[in-house]
Amino acid sequence: MKVIVLGATGFLGSHIAEQLSLAGNDVLCLVREHGNTDFLQSIDVTIKTVVFTDDENLRLLFQGKDAIFNCIADTRLHARYNDKATTEIDLTTELFSLAQQCNVKRFLQLSTVMAVGFDRPAHAIDESYELQPHYIYSRIAADREKALQLQFGKGDTQLIILRPSNVAGKRDVSFVPNFLQTAKFKLFPAMLGGSCQFSCMDARDVGRAMAHLLTIEINKPEVFFVKGYDQSWLEFKCALDKKLGINMAVFPLPKKLFMALAALCEAIFPYGTEPPLTRFSMEVLSNNLLFDDAKIRQTGF
Repeated sequence: MKVIVLGATGFLGSHIAEQLSLAGNDVLCLVREHGNTDFLQSIDVTIKTVVFTDDENLRLLFQGKDAIFNCIADTRLHARYNDKATTEIDLTTELFSLAQQCNVKRFLQLSTVMAVGFDRPAHAIDESYELQPHYIYSRIAADREKALQLQFGKGDTQLIILRPSNVAGKRDVSFVPNFLQTAKFKLFPAMLGGSCQFSCMDARDVGRAMAHLLTIEINKPEVFFVKGYDQSWLEFKCALDKKLGINMAVFPLPKKLFMALAALCEAIFPYGTEPPLTRFSMEVLSNNLLFDDAKIRQTGF
């Protein structure tokens, strides 16, 4: 199939472009000027530099395509809602609208399980669970999904939203690398003794899931969770120990104290910069984040 990947220079976008190509699709990656295309140049995709506000050029590129995969995102944890909304919501809905105008068959949006928020039970939840986002990162993700669903129906373009769990893999610049910083001191930061469990997956499998969703039959907008496995933070530490050949000591993080320190960091650091601590990241470490992805598995993935 002829497909377009938007945001292919990003961590997950690059894996999605790679897996779509490996699955035999004709992949066009639209990238911003000065985007790092080193990896994309090493795989079998076509790369074209565009300005995402140039609707006329985008229309020409969208014509005749079977699907568009939107992986464009503002991944900053410490940013104002309106600043993130410009990319996450305004641009996304404009791209979906253009896809509808150009009769693209399917629009696939990369979202996140964090759209659900942290007010959830300890057991695994599925796609029917009500979104209850609190932090800006989660609110933006949830509002982007809602905006796309409201836009659906103004054309014949089908809509699929994929929410991957925590992801590890090559070209990751945040999840595992953040823990490698403390590993230099043989320390592993953990709340509640590292007992909280979370769903995780290989970045390549996010790409494979997207390639799979390109082929399934749907008759309405669909949302899918996807994960690879569940583990505790302590199990994650043990895996890092084995990989690095060290034995990190668990550094306890009292939640109330570190939530207060994170709030102080957010107050001190200007928006647009990344504080060493955020309340969002502390919540990730101190909540069970388990997901049931039976829905996508039932489609044959």
